[in-house]
Amino acid sequence: MKIHVFIGKFLNRELALKYTEPFWEPEPNENVSDEEYNAWEDRNPIFEMANDLNCFLDSDFIETITDSNKAEYLRSMLEVPSKVNVIESELNAENSVLVLIFEKAINSENFSFRDTPKLKYKGAFESILK
Repeated sequence: MKIHVFIGKFLNRELALKYTEPFWEPEPNENVSDEEYNAWEDRNPIFEMANDLNCFLDSDFIETITDSNKAEYLRSMLEVPSKVNVIESELNAENSVLVLIFEKAINSENFSFRDTPKLKYKGAFESILK
């Protein structure tokens, strides 16, 4: 299974997750009009990363890692762990966030990833995961 690797910088984990995971705005109170409620439903959930990539992503197969052991975590998943050496300094940078999108998250065989305004795409890596 391939793992698509992205690296970005966020001030904290909460901001990273707000970008890399879908979330819902608070539900409007019961006094709003049907039109306002429908508008809320239409714009939720918000999934900014998927919107920037212009694709459907199943968030069950996305990981956002902010811990200090990002490089070791990624190495533990790869068939060739030494491939992490090329991006290790970026992973160790202050406020860096590692985002992993497993190929099962993608709903298209022909989709190709690219940088987003908040994440740099580092490539697809073969994993030991099946």
